Amino acid sequence: MGHKVKKGQHVIITEMFLFSVGAVIVILLYFLLNYSLEASKIAYEKEEYLSLTDYIQNILYKFEICRKYGFSCSYRIILPKKLADERYAIELKGKNITITRFSGEKGRYIPETERKGLYKNVSIGIVKLKLDTQANLSGLGMSTWREAILEYINEKNKVILRR
Repeated sequence: MGHKVKKGQHVIITEMFLFSVGAVIVILLYFLLNYSLEASKIAYEKEEYLSLTDYIQNILYKFEICRKYGFSCSYRIILPKKLADERYAIELKGKNITITRFSGEKGRYIPETERKGLYKNVSIGIVKLKLDTQANLSGLGMSTWREAILEYINEKNKVILRR
């Protein structure tokens, strides 16, 4: 009885298996790199917004010293052209600092575990910070200005952000 032996079939099956394993590895590497790039971008965006808020907050705390000793002070600030590749606006109102994107996007939410203690409503693209300051804050600044003046007026107990 003639039993036919097929030669070389196992080579084709092995090569197809190795190709499939290689394709799966390449796809997994793509998704892993894509995920890590997105995660680092989110962290970078968050730090840019929070750094600008800290910068303005530190100036406002210096103004508390001026208030305490009865001086009027002003501070010239250089505004970054963009934050996270977006133009932005800074608003001082009442006791709040708000930094928002021009694009109108609300931004991604930052979980409470990642927020610094002072920040109440923080998301990427919009930062709201309520300050413990005695002065009233007012003014609007835009990233297109490139520089602005923060001024404390002692007689009115007011901080103004102006061009």
